[in-house]
Amino acid sequence: MSENRILTDQDLWILIAQSSVGDSYRPLNLRGAILSGANLSGADLSGANFSKANLQGANLSGANLSGAFLANADLSGADLTGTTFEGSVLASANLSHAVLNEADLSDVNLSGADLTKVSAINADFTRADLSNCFFSYAELTRANFFKANLSGADLTGADVLEANLNRTYFNDTQMKDILNLERAVGYKG
Repeated sequence: MSENRILTDQDLWILIAQSSVGDSYRPLNLRGAILSGANLSGADLSGANFSKANLQGANLSGANLSGAFLANADLSGADLTGTTFEGSVLASANLSHAVLNEADLSDVNLSGADLTKVSAINADFTRADLSNCFFSYAELTRANFFKANLSGADLTGADVLEANLNRTYFNDTQMKDILNLERAVGYKG
């Protein structure tokens, strides 16, 4: 019978440092890891594999997750303020109640992700695949959805005050009770 090993924040930082030492960069593989509540603020986690990982309530503010693989990861309630996700895969991830203010989610695959009640003020979703996402009751003030794909997404009750919806793709998008749509930029209905 094997014992489960609990990684401390210090253990995680050592793993991060070891993954970037030497001539060739080796992205971290933390697939399925339980990292709820971890403090990885400002960490360079580019290219890391966090698929099916539990990062519930983790602090990843200001972290670099460019090109990371977070499919089916649980990031619910996580602090992702100012985090860079450019080019990452977060398909079917749970980001409900997360804070994504000022985050860079350009060119990200978030298809089927749960962003219910997320706070994404000033977040950048340029060219992101947001198909079939749940943005119910999300705070999307001044978020940038330029050329994003919101087909099949659910924006019920979301606040899009001054959000950039220029050239955003809407097909079968649920927009019931959406707030401040008339004050969004570029929405053509």
